[in-house]
Amino acid sequence: MEVYPNSRNVIPGKTVFTVDFRSPNLAVIEDMVTRLQEGATKIAADMDLSIEFEKTGGFDPVEFDVGCVTAIRNAAERLGYSHRNLVSGAGHDACWINRVAPTAMVMCPCVGGLSHNEAEEISKDWAAAGANVLMHAVVETAEVVG
Repeated sequence: MEVYPNSRNVIPGKTVFTVDFRSPNLAVIEDMVTRLQEGATKIAADMDLSIEFEKTGGFDPVEFDVGCVTAIRNAAERLGYSHRNLVSGAGHDACWINRVAPTAMVMCPCVGGLSHNEAEEISKDWAAAGANVLMHAVVETAEVVG
């Protein structure tokens, strides 16, 4: 969010911010965009303010290969790591590779939950766990080991 002028004792004349909607269902994302624009437009009109919307990016939801996802989940379970399914709206390489080859992603937690930010940090233990899960999923899928 950028506020102009950025001073705590001045009422801003302009504010620019980004909203990032994520869902595995494109219709849900489209509905959220519509509801935001309708609601914000009404609020702005009621307050005699102007408002503009600009779409600066976005990706359609990606459904990863069930076999790859299962291999990762099974490897995490066998190694004793906790896991959960996540919806990622980020444009990772896997989202594009998924169009031509079976793909999935291993996500690791970030310190303090801060992700996709210059201050993002991951512990060595979490990085090792993620790499371990990936290695086991690949090796077991390739049937290199039983």
